Amino acid sequence: MAEIVFGAGTSHSPMLLLDAGGWRAWAQARDPHMTDLADGDGVVRSFAAWTALQGERMAPELTDAVFAAKVERCRAAVAELRRRIAAARLDTLIVVGDDQGEHLGPSNLPPFLVYHGDALVNGPSPFGPDAPPMMQAIGAGYYEPDGERRYPVDGALARHLVEHLLDHDFDVASSDRLPADRPEGHAFQYVHRHLAPAGLATIPVMLNTYTPPAQPRARRCVQFGAALRSAVEAFGVDRRVGVIGSGGLSHFVVSEDLDRRVLAACAAGDLGALAAVPEAALQSGSSEIKNWMTAAAACAHLRFDVIDYVPGYRTPAGTGTGLAFASWEAA
Repeated sequence: MAEIVFGAGTSHSPMLLLDAGGWRAWAQARDPHMTDLADGDGVVRSFAAWTALQGERMAPELTDAVFAAKVERCRAAVAELRRRIAAARLDTLIVVGDDQGEHLGPSNLPPFLVYHGDALVNGPSPFGPDAPPMMQAIGAGYYEPDGERRYPVDGALARHLVEHLLDHDFDVASSDRLPADRPEGHAFQYVHRHLAPAGLATIPVMLNTYTPPAQPRARRCVQFGAALRSAVEAFGVDRRVGVIGSGGLSHFVVSEDLDRRVLAACAAGDLGALAAVPEAALQSGSSEIKNWMTAAAACAHLRFDVIDYVPGYRTPAGTGTGLAFASWEAA
């Protein structure tokens, strides 16, 4: 039978595609213009208000040396996670990620969607030689350097997941093609470009973590992850299956407390604690923690190990991303 033998969680932030100078350029170009910035308690303030509240607390985090050290830690963690995925010898990798208006929008926004087409397609970067160096680097990290590329999808297992979930009270949406005329979304691009071995079949599972009103709640994401495991185990063909939660952790205001509580709950196998995280804490970028919650429930029978957690502060306001990398493996 099929079995989930491996799990992973990874950030997929543009910060992972940039050097230390890129962190600074990204912060200067983007963050000061953000108005609705929520922390790990769901408190929303403007960039200016967060800057005033933080005072000088962030100053030690914002030096070139600290940026460079954190970039190297992230690169080492990504390399280690890539090695662990390869060592798991998977037949199929279920990628749980969010769609941020890339293919789903107000006219069609299901909480859960399982993709069962023959392939996912990525393409060349939209950022040409006239774009700022920061955007060229981001484009090179998410998109294909050599034009269009098709990544295989395990359609047979994906269609089984849909049928099994429907039979067990999960009314999931399904799709056999990407609705928008553009490459796969960034949550899936990052996994394909940086983590998955060449030729490994995937099953994209999209969670609407970002956009109200159809956001699945934390409790439902935990239930969904458990249902995914049951569905995989009911498949009558041998498969070594992995599950990866792509995104997170806290952003755009970094909340180390929220991030460490989530990682501790994963380590303890405490799905109840994950399900109880308030919705107010899981909005905007921090909503991607729900992808990790789903993976945690699907991999509850495996042992969790944090490769690294890097609080990626980039401005005096405390904005940035909680950059995390972890795996679930047999003891």
